[in-house]
Amino acid sequence: MLRIGAKYCGGCNPSYERVAIVQRAQSRLKDRFLFLRHDEPDIEVMVLLSGCHRACANQDLHPTEISSYSVTGENDFKDLIDYLTSLQEKGDG
Repeated sequence: MLRIGAKYCGGCNPSYERVAIVQRAQSRLKDRFLFLRHDEPDIEVMVLLSGCHRACANQDLHPTEISSYSVTGENDFKDLIDYLTSLQEKGDG
């Protein structure tokens, strides 16, 4: 099971329900991915959930070899699912 770290922005002006995006992704992808806090050990991929297009969740990230995907709105949900599914198909993480 691929370990996904979820990092949220501070939530000062969210235009969508950030936690709901992760819950929907977990539900859709069933047992293929494990979503965890971004600071858990052995994270393989990072999902950065910002409440708006300022993408504050991307701030304070130290350069790392872990790939990441940035979500800034509800419209990014399908692309997030496609991204995660493609990682699993390629065996990346």
